Amino acid sequence: MTQDRLKQAGDIARGFGVDGILVTNGTNRRYLTGFTGEDHAVDELSGVALTGSSSTTLFAPATNLPWAQSEAAEGVDVLPMERRWTDSIATFAKDAGWKRLGFEDATTSYAAWSDLRKALGDEIELVPVGNALDTLRAVKDADEIELLRTALRMTDEAFVAASKRIVAGMTEAEAAAIVVEELRNVGSEGESFPTIVASGPNAAKPHHAPGDRVIEDGEPVIIDMGALHKGYAGDLTRTIWFGQPSEQLVTIYSVVQAAQEAAIAAARPGITGVDFDAAARDVFAEHQLDHYFVHSLGHGLGLRVHEAPSASMRSEDTLAPGNVVTVEPGLYIPDWGGVRIEDVLLIDDESAENLTTAPKRSVHATIHGE
Repeated sequence: MTQDRLKQAGDIARGFGVDGILVTNGTNRRYLTGFTGEDHAVDELSGVALTGSSSTTLFAPATNLPWAQSEAAEGVDVLPMERRWTDSIATFAKDAGWKRLGFEDATTSYAAWSDLRKALGDEIELVPVGNALDTLRAVKDADEIELLRTALRMTDEAFVAASKRIVAGMTEAEAAAIVVEELRNVGSEGESFPTIVASGPNAAKPHHAPGDRVIEDGEPVIIDMGALHKGYAGDLTRTIWFGQPSEQLVTIYSVVQAAQEAAIAAARPGITGVDFDAAARDVFAEHQLDHYFVHSLGHGLGLRVHEAPSASMRSEDTLAPGNVVTVEPGLYIPDWGGVRIEDVLLIDDESAENLTTAPKRSVHATIHGE
């Protein structure tokens, strides 16, 4: 599969009319080379790569060199990286006779660009390529799909196990700790992102850091979580409650569920991200609640929790076979709370497969038969 990725990267380089592309995006570096090292900071990279029409080279510092050599995919050369990695890149490009070098402008710092510009001199032109390499990750190959299936299965299992243990009277932080523990218990590498547990008024925040607030009966509790499996991210959101839900919660939950069902029914190859988003947004508009839907419908899922394609009012993407996308409509009402329900779909040749199996609605009551 890696050979296909390198060929596609070479095609992108040719499309930009460059001899090669400097890869400073850590996720793209892993995707193209197989090296799993993570960057400590924007100015402390675990490695950089050059990918071109005929070769791909991974540069790693002495501390990471044996690691990079052991993980590098077939067809990827590994070379030592000088203390100033920009010098390594410049030397390689000059020796190869390159005239135009593409770079990922979104992840190359100005300081690195400036150092590279000086090291290259006037011999080699630097050409920004935007997020061109990111787009390669949008369509998953068979191996990636299996990794994502496993990450999502782990996420589902961890949610079910955690929801048996979480009860009213716990704090959000205590509930989140249970989720994290169950993610480990199912065999994942841990969290694909920091777990969200947002209860009552805090559920009106799409993103929330679990705190000391005590979960009470009858109020919405949003749990957003994901297992990490061999670098691939799971993503799941369920809204639960304990005891008797308030009338408002039942109403809001029903509308969110209807919006999600409409979007899932609309999912297919060829639908634009705008129309996909609209399938859910239109349901909210029918109930005059669309102003409480403050984020997009969904996003791609893979080595990152958020990647292409996007489903939003401003999306420029179109769904294609092999895309793995979230469907997560939500309504957030200030001073009351909110509801979000999230599943993950695999777009196939004709429609979509829902990869998420975790139970919905009053999960706690369903599990315990209350």
